[in-house]
Amino acid sequence: MELKFAQSILLGFGLKESIVTIKKVESGLINSTFVLNSKTNSYILQAINTNIFPNYEKGLENILTVGNWLKSKNYSYSFPLPINGQYLKVENEVWRLMPYVKNSMSYNRVSSLNQVKSAANCLGEFYHHLSDFNTEILSITLPNFHNGNSITKKFEEALLNCDKERLLLTKSLTNEIVKELPILKKWDEVCNSLPIRVVHYDTKINNFLFDKKTDEVLALIDLDTLMPGCVLSDIGDMIRTYSNPLGEESKEIEKVICNMEVINTIIQAFTNKAALQKEEIENLFFGGMAITLMQSVRFLTDYLNRDSYYKTSYKDQNLVRVKNQWALYKSLRNNLKPPS
Repeated sequence: MELKFAQSILLGFGLKESIVTIKKVESGLINSTFVLNSKTNSYILQAINTNIFPNYEKGLENILTVGNWLKSKNYSYSFPLPINGQYLKVENEVWRLMPYVKNSMSYNRVSSLNQVKSAANCLGEFYHHLSDFNTEILSITLPNFHNGNSITKKFEEALLNCDKERLLLTKSLTNEIVKELPILKKWDEVCNSLPIRVVHYDTKINNFLFDKKTDEVLALIDLDTLMPGCVLSDIGDMIRTYSNPLGEESKEIEKVICNMEVINTIIQAFTNKAALQKEEIENLFFGGMAITLMQSVRFLTDYLNRDSYYKTSYKDQNLVRVKNQWALYKSLRNNLKPPS
């Protein structure tokens, strides 16, 4: 990004500071993110991927509504809201500017049980403070985002219309995954029987900012997917992304296994903070297994569709992700029992 362009964006938000440095944030599969530094302040500038988030205006309304509610409840973590409560459209791109959380850092992989506990505590308080929130006032900005039936249908369409060379390359793996698809049907049944709550929908570790000194969570970020849903989505994604010590990008597939100590820490810390129903608690482990299978299917669908959704930086990266998540799913399946 050119300095002149970044400066014009900053001015568009009514800020007259001079940008000194710009740093691109390489993590993240959807939006493009930059850190802007002036002599006195730092900001997060993001270009929103409107192909993935076409309802970004409704998404902004969700973010502001939930953020203001949490502020009124004295949520003890930072919940960074877009500056001026608005987005800026420039040359067919939609930009948002957010305050930089001082003395913070992020991790792409979990490296300690303390990080796991701190993130689960933060999310647990999020659910606690939103337990009496009216979810009907929020918009569904990503219809069927974690809907097992919808994801299965997209996968089946990809099998019919995909790149034939890629289909041949993944034939054995695809056949294995197809056998497990009834788990996604069970997921829908379970989720439809549970309370509708405010769900973050993307609770991987790099969406929690940690204090550089104490290594405790300071903030919950990346709120584009914020909308009504089922608690299993958030805890399931935590289990999926935290329990795999190598991370979803690792090519060392044979080393991918779930860490049960991490999973137990997530469940215990989260349920100590969030008031859940018995049926929700009983299905949290299943949520991790189902979400991991779901992500395996999503990565495979995108690979068969020639990588049209997730960012890739090298050939067959989505295939690596599929194999990685499938190995994790099998490890979870061997350790966790689905609901009766």
